[in-house]
Amino acid sequence: MTNALTTIANDGWDDAATDARDRVLRGTLLKFADSNWTRGKEAEPVKRGTQLVAIGTAAAWARWQNGKPVEYRMREPGTKMPEREELGDLDQAQWELGPDGKTKRDPWQNTRFVYLVDPDTAEAFTFSTSSWGGREAVINLGDAIARMRMAHPNAMPIVALEAAPMITRYGRKSKPTFKIIGWKATGNGVPELIEPAELPF
Repeated sequence: MTNALTTIANDGWDDAATDARDRVLRGTLLKFADSNWTRGKEAEPVKRGTQLVAIGTAAAWARWQNGKPVEYRMREPGTKMPEREELGDLDQAQWELGPDGKTKRDPWQNTRFVYLVDPDTAEAFTFSTSSWGGREAVINLGDAIARMRMAHPNAMPIVALEAAPMITRYGRKSKPTFKIIGWKATGNGVPELIEPAELPF
């Protein structure tokens, strides 16, 4: 027996990773509220400026019951979201009260997910949002990725978790933002940083 590391042709980890990728929520849940980022069920604070790699996104209608999501209608790649009227549950008298405990809330929430990974530890996170400001953050990030991929088809952004002010009919609020601080290019090997001179703008 030697101390040399050997490569196992099929050790089962790829299959386990496939199972993980099939989940809607992967790793630790990230949330944003009142200018603060939190993680996990205990809402542990996450420092603003924390850097993660955004590796994917998804969109769905999430149906809530008793304060938690119980069903997802995922958007298929290359298609639009189903119309709300197609989902049923249209009788507002049957809706549950929302988080404020006063107002009826539509059980179906238009939701976005962003899948992120810590570049140092490979810990996985899922940012979930159904707010207008949160969905806008996902759309803006997607637009930036599409533009970068015109030059680098396999580019993935390194983002910092930040917040920005937002004016609403209820007054001044905050919204999450993903500040792009760099890019990684994925290929057959370990992802490499894209140098500034290689950027398409």
